[in-house]
Amino acid sequence: MAVLRKETNMETNISELDLEDEGVPIMIMDTEHHGKVWLHSHSFYEIVYIDKGFSMHSCNDEITILTSGDLFVIRPGEVHAYISAHHTYLYNCLFYKEALGEYLDEIVKLPGMGQVFGERQSKWEKLHLDFAERREVLLYLEKMKWEQVNRCTGWEINIKSLLAGFLVLYSRLFENHSPGAKANNKSAHLPHVHNCLKYLEENYQRDFLMKEMADAVRLSPDYISRQVRNVIGLTPVEYLRNFRVAKAMEKLKTTNMPVSEIAKSSGFGDVSNFSRQFKQVVGVPPTVFRRDV
Repeated sequence: MAVLRKETNMETNISELDLEDEGVPIMIMDTEHHGKVWLHSHSFYEIVYIDKGFSMHSCNDEITILTSGDLFVIRPGEVHAYISAHHTYLYNCLFYKEALGEYLDEIVKLPGMGQVFGERQSKWEKLHLDFAERREVLLYLEKMKWEQVNRCTGWEINIKSLLAGFLVLYSRLFENHSPGAKANNKSAHLPHVHNCLKYLEENYQRDFLMKEMADAVRLSPDYISRQVRNVIGLTPVEYLRNFRVAKAMEKLKTTNMPVSEIAKSSGFGDVSNFSRQFKQVVGVPPTVFRRDV
């Protein structure tokens, strides 16, 4: 039986797991990442929920920021890695689709299941859940983990049923977070936080004042700063810095642009400021990161 909580400082052994050894091809892992988890892929499906902490994440050469409340899918064969994780606590729900048995045909028809089982139609994406949605996700994951650990009578039946329910929940969350859904969804929490993050991501390449961002979402700078920190654990300024670093990492990894141009196009201005902030987040200077990827 796999250990359910472990701290990962180097390469995870998740790609070496054989789910068939567990008696049923479903596994829940409760894990802490700190540092780097190197590029890897695996033959099973993986749904990841970030419970606490912060990390950069690379999937199919796209680098993004992960924070508490993020939920996403890694499909068989997709190469991904965690970079510069800061005591990031996460749940991994690993499974082969055959484990769903009779539920499979109906589940694949649900909204959002194309992101799980079909051909990916767009860039890698994640859902950022509100507090009520996080409780629902954790409830399913903890129930599945309990069945896996205790293996009481009928646990195989129960964990398969719970996995099917978890995927139904994922489908509902996918609908809740689809464009236009927020306005009519009473359970959606703090939509102005999402608007703030969207504004930062769309304007990361230029300098602007906090007041400008706050005006864009029609709230005071102090209020929106507190709310963003409450939801994602980072202030807007911290999120912007990390988002800029993530974009710079993408360019260092996928282009031959000079470091000075990457600094400017990522919103940092001068190279010395860029190098200093990049090293604070990633742990190595931009030139070393480019050399080692």
